[in-house]
Amino acid sequence: MRSISIYALTRNQNTDSLSKLERQLSGREYFLKIREWELQSMKALVRQLESHMTKVCSLRFFYSYQIPKLGKEFDLLQIKDDQIINIELKSGAVSEEAIRKQLMQNRYYLSVLGRSIQSYTYISSQNRLVRLTNHDHIADLFQAELYLISPITEPARFLKKEYFLTSQQRDIQRQILKKLRISRFEYFCFTGLPGTGKTLLLYDIAMKLSRRQQICMIHCGNAGKEWKILHKRLQRIAFLSDNQLTENTELKHYSAVLVDEAHLLSS
Repeated sequence: MRSISIYALTRNQNTDSLSKLERQLSGREYFLKIREWELQSMKALVRQLESHMTKVCSLRFFYSYQIPKLGKEFDLLQIKDDQIINIELKSGAVSEEAIRKQLMQNRYYLSVLGRSIQSYTYISSQNRLVRLTNHDHIADLFQAELYLISPITEPARFLKKEYFLTSQQRDIQRQILKKLRISRFEYFCFTGLPGTGKTLLLYDIAMKLSRRQQICMIHCGNAGKEWKILHKRLQRIAFLSDNQLTENTELKHYSAVLVDEAHLLSS
């Protein structure tokens, strides 16, 4: 059985043609009976994903996958080398406890593969996408205030990766990382209104750069205990406040220097 593009699948207008296309794309040995509400739920999910990310057409999932002999079924399952994404589809309202129990059970079955697991449920009637957090709580993802967190004020959530980047943030990140692969000597600056996730994006870039190199993060303004939490956990990132910078500060041995709230830099 092969994974398929849910974008391509939802271009169909009726379940009969959908069933034929699904068998052709997935290589399934039989025609899968697809109900109308499942088709409409997938269409609604694709529409929402298109407004939050780019290249939705390239997303590939195993659709209605069953574990042999157990009969356990997963609506949408994406399996990569380093992670697994599971999305369950619902048409009508369902309790958060029922969602939580199903996603926890799914995670239990998938844990034998030894990879990071991201578990979601989409309720089409409510246009609601929720995720099972590392603490087994349910978090809404289409509410920006819940996933545009600040690493400074919520370091624990950041370190546990309980956040998502918007499509605009991902686009900025891709541009920066792409240019850095071509040339090591580049300068970048991004701006935005308060609360739009500038610091989150900066830290996410810092995390990716620090996987293979030593970098420096400079904070402008008053340092707080939250910085110390990040400093203690992120060993490959050196933290400095702007008032620690002097003419003798050596920055050349860092592969990258990132500045948060650069407009507050002291003279």
